[in-house]
Amino acid sequence: MRILALTPHPDRPESEILAGLARLGAHVHILGSPAKVQRELLLQAGATVTDYIFRSRFDLAGMKRIRSLVTLGKYDVVYALTNRALSTAVIGLTGIKVPIVAYRGTVGHLSWFDPSCWFTYLNPKVRMTLCVSQAVENYMTTKGIASERLALVYKGHDISWYESPPVERSAFGIPEDAFVVGCTAVMRAVKGIDDLLAAAKILLPRIPNLHLLLIGPIKDPDIQRCVEDFPSQERLHLLGFRDDATRLQRLADVTVMASKSREGFPKSIIEAMSQGVPPVVTAVGGMPELVGQGEAGIMVKAMDPTSLADGIEKLYRDPELRSSLGHAARQRISASFNIRDSIINVHSIFSKLTAQRHSS
Repeated sequence: MRILALTPHPDRPESEILAGLARLGAHVHILGSPAKVQRELLLQAGATVTDYIFRSRFDLAGMKRIRSLVTLGKYDVVYALTNRALSTAVIGLTGIKVPIVAYRGTVGHLSWFDPSCWFTYLNPKVRMTLCVSQAVENYMTTKGIASERLALVYKGHDISWYESPPVERSAFGIPEDAFVVGCTAVMRAVKGIDDLLAAAKILLPRIPNLHLLLIGPIKDPDIQRCVEDFPSQERLHLLGFRDDATRLQRLADVTVMASKSREGFPKSIIEAMSQGVPPVVTAVGGMPELVGQGEAGIMVKAMDPTSLADGIEKLYRDPELRSSLGHAARQRISASFNIRDSIINVHSIFSKLTAQRHSS
């Protein structure tokens, strides 16, 4: 089985899946620019890496490169993990009968009235879309995509990835006895950062040692204003973009994702859960699947700061519940969302597509 993967900057789970396919005997060729650690992982597994960055949704040079690789390399599957790579492949492979597989990680932003979507997930050349959650798969079905062209494949993790030395709160000006509420995200309105800040305002008089830890860049002027208007700046810790964001999540007693809509399967929550940090999430997108409908975290209403504040306070008032949910969160990632299952599922899907191609 010969696989051409189009992914400019694969993250750890994506790289582990591709490396796993190579270890299972597939010829895996990555067209992209992996970071040093991911590149070493892929090369050690026997994969090939060709550096390339897709500059736009209609990258002419990329179209020529993909077409040449597929023609010369006789690939069985082309796997596109970004919108730019997908539309470039769909156009570049016009007239060439090779199955294109897409990856979809979010709910929303697909419409038959948007011509750009005709060159991605709604295009008939896309034989299969790997959906990161059941919520994403259900959404794709509502857009008229046949169920046989969709497959649920969770982006698996391994809790051993997150074993590292403890982080000292004092290094970030956080008191050791603080009750820390963390959130790791690109700080935009859709992530509910304004609702989180509003919930924190409610909690300030109820949790005297409350501190809020925000990891990630602020990308929205409205969120910036909410941050500047927060009444207790000494309890607000803004770390911005951090290469070590994953390990810094363990500074928190609870982690929050207050998304308002379109949430597929948030990586930051998975990473926090893998480290035993209990989550408080809104019942949006794939997050109920992630926390097992409340078995491994607290679910609250979206766009409801009062409900969010109550969920956070519940964990503050009950340390035993906080500990048990943290343990359950870690176990849930290990049992239900592990990387081994992801590799096996993707290998099975690609093997079937390869067999169908050679039998037709």
